[in-house]
Amino acid sequence: MSATMVEFTRGDFRTSRYADELNSRFQGFLSLPHRYGPARLALGRSLSIPQLPSFELGSMGYGKPIKGEQLFGQGIELATWITLISEHDARSGEAMTRKRMQSLAASHWQRGITLLWEDWRASTGDFDAFVGRLVGMARL
Repeated sequence: MSATMVEFTRGDFRTSRYADELNSRFQGFLSLPHRYGPARLALGRSLSIPQLPSFELGSMGYGKPIKGEQLFGQGIELATWITLISEHDARSGEAMTRKRMQSLAASHWQRGITLLWEDWRASTGDFDAFVGRLVGMARL
């Protein structure tokens, strides 16, 4: 049975603790006021890669939860994220349940924040170079 948008907004979403800690570091580096800022960047970064991400929980377990309403926003913003993640899912035609969305979000968040960390390191921690690198990827 398919989930409704209300279920996505009320659900808890989390990634691995390792990815959540990287998310917190980015929040500080980029002076973002909310945890969802780097998480959304991570989702977008991961969605730019055609292959589905894998999820590795590791020995650290899960990170802190974030409500879907905070992670994805509301209204058109929510619908856009849900659509992007659903369309990226290779299992097209499968009903998007809350559990499936939570799994996809966790794996995209983990892969994306790891890639962003690599981008940050490649930019030697220079904010302008980091943003330029991301913009350059968007042009491809």
